[in-house]
Amino acid sequence: MRIKTLTIKAFGKFKDQTIDFKPGLNLVYGRNEAGKTTVQTFIQGMFFGFYKPYRKKKTYSEEYEKYMPWNQFDYSGSLVYEVDGREIRLERNFLRSKDSLFIYDNTTGKIINDQFKYDGVIRQHLPLGNQGMTAVIYNNTVNMRQTAHDNEAGSQDEVRDSYIEMQNSSGIEINFKGIARRLEEKKNAIGRSGQSKSRIGAAIRERDELRELLKEAEAAYAKVAENQEKITRNQMKMKRIEAENDFLSQESVVKRKKELLASYERINKLEKENNRLSKIIKEDQIYEGYNYKTLEGLKAISNQAERLSDQMDYIEKEMADASEHLKTIRQKEAAKRSSLAGHTLEGITEDYELFKKEETEVAEVDKKTNVVINIIATLVTLLGMGLVGLANMGMMGTSQGIENLSLTVGVTMAIVGVVGLSYGISATLKKRRILKEKQIIPIQEEILAKYQLKDGPSFDSYYKKVVRNQKELEQLQNEGELIIIQHSRHQAGYEVLFEQRRGIIRDLDRKLAEYQVKNIAEYAERCEKAQQLEELKIRFNGNLELLENLLETVNGGKTEDGQAVWHKASPKSEELLSLGKEIARLEGENSALTDGIGLPVEIKETIKTLDSQIQAFDTEISACNAALEIISTIQKDCHQDSAPELNKNIGDILDTLTQHYKGVKIDDAMKLKVIDPKGGDFRDVDQLSAGTMDQVHFAFRYGISELISHEMPFILDEPFVRYDKQRKTAALKLLAELSSTRQVILFTCDDVEENLLRSFGASYHKIVL
Repeated sequence: MRIKTLTIKAFGKFKDQTIDFKPGLNLVYGRNEAGKTTVQTFIQGMFFGFYKPYRKKKTYSEEYEKYMPWNQFDYSGSLVYEVDGREIRLERNFLRSKDSLFIYDNTTGKIINDQFKYDGVIRQHLPLGNQGMTAVIYNNTVNMRQTAHDNEAGSQDEVRDSYIEMQNSSGIEINFKGIARRLEEKKNAIGRSGQSKSRIGAAIRERDELRELLKEAEAAYAKVAENQEKITRNQMKMKRIEAENDFLSQESVVKRKKELLASYERINKLEKENNRLSKIIKEDQIYEGYNYKTLEGLKAISNQAERLSDQMDYIEKEMADASEHLKTIRQKEAAKRSSLAGHTLEGITEDYELFKKEETEVAEVDKKTNVVINIIATLVTLLGMGLVGLANMGMMGTSQGIENLSLTVGVTMAIVGVVGLSYGISATLKKRRILKEKQIIPIQEEILAKYQLKDGPSFDSYYKKVVRNQKELEQLQNEGELIIIQHSRHQAGYEVLFEQRRGIIRDLDRKLAEYQVKNIAEYAERCEKAQQLEELKIRFNGNLELLENLLETVNGGKTEDGQAVWHKASPKSEELLSLGKEIARLEGENSALTDGIGLPVEIKETIKTLDSQIQAFDTEISACNAALEIISTIQKDCHQDSAPELNKNIGDILDTLTQHYKGVKIDDAMKLKVIDPKGGDFRDVDQLSAGTMDQVHFAFRYGISELISHEMPFILDEPFVRYDKQRKTAALKLLAELSSTRQVILFTCDDVEENLLRSFGASYHKIVL
């Protein structure tokens, strides 16, 4: 597999930039902050997105925010890679609101998402899922970042499990980590007995509660049986008393019939009114359950949505104001740039400095003379005149020849001095005239004409104005950048409020649909109907109670004043009434005892079912634990079988790099130890120097990536910062050798790596950011 082309539409600092990679070794050069790490992260994002691993719902990582462009309206790109002779094109939009990934056959242009594994958490297909490559394995093997990778919990286990599955030699395809994950999920679904909300915990809690309820039910039904015997005895006694009183009641009833007619009329009237009320109550029964407490809750939800809407309106206004302010700033920036008439501060500064330089040279030429020539000529003239004077005064001795020689030399020196002084003055004047006429004045005039200025002072004023204008322009640019950041934050806040409001509106609509109303006003109307219904029920029940009293008076043989109709004829009526009351009391007590309590036989059957369910849960958890133990044993055995080969592979690489450490041991948790060649003791990697630690990790990644995925490109960002020259050369030779069978992408900020590659004749493709 090899990466062919990156097209970065908007990512970090990059916008509309294309980078082409070649097979073999690609050397990506860029100074600090040129975007090397950004390009490396873009490749990772195109393959995997920016999601935190080991989550049950889609959660974005910190890199999502870190590399989001200031202009959040675009955050996307594409990547073309070749695998098994087929070109695949990935197009991804990173924006949270537009999160998407499309996978194309780059030859036919057909969408082929369904040919790759699907992740239900992030709801996307995985471009490298068919190769068993996850983001965690990618960042722990083939992708070496500039700083040490801070692994999340479980990442080393995932690398270990992937490696062990690669070493499975049974001929049977076994997904160790998948099986273990499903077993753990199954155990978690069942839970533990101490967890009240787990399945097994809920079953145990329900069983224990039923056991207590069974005790209450058995005691209650024992009391019910006792009461029922008393009721039977009292009913038999009442039958005997009623038989004795039967023949005495007729005469008394006839005598008092007229007194009961009024009660019958009132009963008839109340029954008619209750029939009417019953019909109304039956029709309005649909309003039962509507209440003002629920209404207040619905209004509270609606008010919350309105408050969020107000906040969203405020943010929209802030965003609009920010956009308008930014527009004003851009207009001011354009005006500032247009005032320069197409010139730049750099060009104006260069011309200004040239103008001042020429102005200084003119001043220097005005002052400059052939000082040395003039001084020497003057001295020679004075010395010659001195010799002539001495010779004329006879102060040169008695010899006539010496006087003549002195006179001759003095005259000659005086003449030479005068000639030299004349030449110096003439040369100085000539040089001034030439510089003024042919060099200095035309250059200054050309500069002044370029900016349509009259003289030097006006150019000074113009330059100061340009510098001040540039400072104001930079201030406007900084202010614009702050507004863009503020606008981005408002946008993020608006999206959060939008999602919250949408959730509240959905909740409100769901509740309204549950209550079968269209809006809160309709629910309020039904609350009013429900209140009227309750008032009708109260009136109905009042009439019913009065009816029951009247019927008791009539059927019990009493008049309105409470006198018994057969009081004189039925001396045992009080005893009969007492027995009836006792029966009613016992029946009421039985009803209270059995209210809300199930039959003991049914409770026992439910407890038996729960015991079977709990036993099944325990058996299932024991089976899962046994399977996990078997898988752990298999993994350890596989590690024991394959560790020597991996240790030797990584040890050879580390020996090539360091020429010192040869022995390497890797435990079943993929933790590295090196053997001290002096004492033969094991040493943890974190006990080594920083540079050696880098080399151990490089050897580990080089070795493990070859075993887990020997086709994936090997990507490294400034891996040799803490290497000395000898170890850096050895590492580059390993990469050069690897690049003959596998694509290598090496990011660097200086030319040391390139010089070393050239020194031992390695071939590479250079990319400059």
